[in-house]
Amino acid sequence: MSFTSFWFLFFIIGLLLLRCCARGYGAEKWLLLAASIAFYLTWNIPCVLLVLCTSLLDFYVARNLGQSSDPAGRKRWLVTSLVSNLCLLGFFKYANFFLENGRVLIQALSGHVRPLHYDITVPPGISYFTFAGMSYVLDVYYERLAPCGKARDYTLFISFFPKVLSGPIIRAVDFLPQLERRAKARLEGIEAGAAQFLIGAIKKAVLADQIAGNVNQIFSGASQFDSFTLLEGMLGFAAQLYCDFSGYSDMAIGCARVLGFEFAENFQMPFSSVSITEFWRRWHITMSSWFRDYLFLPLEIATRSNPMPLLRMSLNITLTMLLCGLWHGPSWNYVIYGGVHGVALAGHKVWTSCKPAPAWVKGRAVEFLANLAARGLTLGVVVLSLVFFRTATVADAMTYLSRMFSAGHQGERMFSMYIYPVVGVVFLAHLLINKDRNLALELPRMSVGVRVAAYAFLLTVLVSLGATEGAPFVYFKF
Repeated sequence: MSFTSFWFLFFIIGLLLLRCCARGYGAEKWLLLAASIAFYLTWNIPCVLLVLCTSLLDFYVARNLGQSSDPAGRKRWLVTSLVSNLCLLGFFKYANFFLENGRVLIQALSGHVRPLHYDITVPPGISYFTFAGMSYVLDVYYERLAPCGKARDYTLFISFFPKVLSGPIIRAVDFLPQLERRAKARLEGIEAGAAQFLIGAIKKAVLADQIAGNVNQIFSGASQFDSFTLLEGMLGFAAQLYCDFSGYSDMAIGCARVLGFEFAENFQMPFSSVSITEFWRRWHITMSSWFRDYLFLPLEIATRSNPMPLLRMSLNITLTMLLCGLWHGPSWNYVIYGGVHGVALAGHKVWTSCKPAPAWVKGRAVEFLANLAARGLTLGVVVLSLVFFRTATVADAMTYLSRMFSAGHQGERMFSMYIYPVVGVVFLAHLLINKDRNLALELPRMSVGVRVAAYAFLLTVLVSLGATEGAPFVYFKF
């Protein structure tokens, strides 16, 4: 059941009506939990047991952490949770990746191992609910959060249907307090949530889905197209990925807001960033902050005795981004994608620390040109790295890039009537709209006439320009 389907519209309306009829807050929680499980069942029936079992394990581990004052015992409980979650993630998502690379390594050492491959069904959203579980246990261990009192509430946090498949990665420290105080949406919140859901649906159905076919065609036949078409495909995928994933995030956040829950924003005009550091503060914000708080900062603390702090920070940033790349999937392409961003982030840190710009670089004209160059460099790093993100193998990515940068390669030229307008709309929006604004929150505060006109316009765009056949959300596979 996709967010952009009519079935989901019936689902959310039915849930709201049933919630109005629920007697007591406990019944509301059971209803939300049942709805979340039913939503997950529409994607995968067997794996719902896995979600429930991991939820209960982390719930009882955290409860024991809260009751124990023995440091050694608490550490054992923490290790139990982390190992179980990481082994679960490693088996379902990376087993075949490690088996294949292990076989290649043994063969390189003059050994012989027959190929091993297991048909493993990856549970939808496994990266998201395992990360949510690990952050909860870590927060309880470090006493940043009291253990949840009821297994029902914690299971609802893990399986809450707006976020379970593709995030945002909401932390228990933000969600559980809302659950305790009986989250209820006021009329303005419901309107803001519906507006954000509508904006997300337009990003997905009108922009991302319309160009998905042409982008797939270019990437699947890179060897037959000329460099201009490959550049078109690369920019098209950047726009598609942004509209697809930020659209999903907007719909998830809007849906949660309609139900009375506040989720953190996940995208804030990332293509308008003037540095790669700012880009990661605006792109998939909840994932970036998760890796910062639960991986990078612990690495910084563990290596704080290093006498070269700039080198230490650069290495920790690069390692964090390599693992962030691997988090996306079992492929060296994702590792390279993360490595490119890790090196870029480390390079920007070194640049800002050394302050190499001479004192005469002042004045509006010079600052404007410097800002423009910084935006261009940041955008160039981002879109070039996405070639590795989109292609299936490293060889495919290198072929794509070599043909794109070699004007001598002949090939077909495809002028997409979809890609150019969408790329133009995306980048024009990043150029003209304040990067910190949230139009969905502003609309309910405007006059009635403006709101009616705005909603009528958005609905007209969605109905008249939306793709007739929706493409799967890109981040569902992660």
